[in-house]
Amino acid sequence: MTHIPRPFSLVTGSGRRAQWRRRVLRRVLSAGLAACAVVLATSAARPAAGPTVLVLVAAREVPAGAVLADGDVRPARVPGGAAQPGAITSPSEALGRRVAAGLVTGEALTASRLVPRAAVDGLPPGRVALHVVAADPASVDLLPVGATARVYPVAGGPPLAVGARVLAVDPAVTTGGALLPGESDPRGVVLSLSVAEADAVLRGHGALDGPVTVTVVGTG
Repeated sequence: MTHIPRPFSLVTGSGRRAQWRRRVLRRVLSAGLAACAVVLATSAARPAAGPTVLVLVAAREVPAGAVLADGDVRPARVPGGAAQPGAITSPSEALGRRVAAGLVTGEALTASRLVPRAAVDGLPPGRVALHVVAADPASVDLLPVGATARVYPVAGGPPLAVGARVLAVDPAVTTGGALLPGESDPRGVVLSLSVAEADAVLRGHGALDGPVTVTVVGTG
């Protein structure tokens, strides 16, 4: 009958060979436990990963003056504390904008590196931008950028434009001149109009020269 040694029989016994094997085994076990302790201590000392934020970076080198297109930018995640002030996070904030200074690959996009948008940027084909002066300057405060408005002649009558979109609003500026009671400094808005609507406004605003003064009513 074949003799099958019992587990650990090689390290048991009182012989010198068994004693040597026990010493080797103790050293191997000690080294393994020490390595585990180092790994556990390193893991405990490593700080937990903090939250990250999504930003846009240059996907390739972009020269100064170039207009950003789809292939020029890509999203990237960076630690929240490493995000630069004014970092751009949405492609809609960057695409179509002109680069004020050249970008290198991987550089984060910030508002200060891009030329500010003009009111006419992004106008679809067949639309034009027209600045008009509001007959009631106070009404401009009711016309936020992006609002839809109707345009009427100051003297009244049918609307000259019904689907105008507000692109920009004149800031409230005091000229310092003497005003009569109830008067205020003129203010206006920049409107996106179809070519036909712009022609109608220019023909029907009621003045032969001077600013285009009309009544602008917000509709949404």
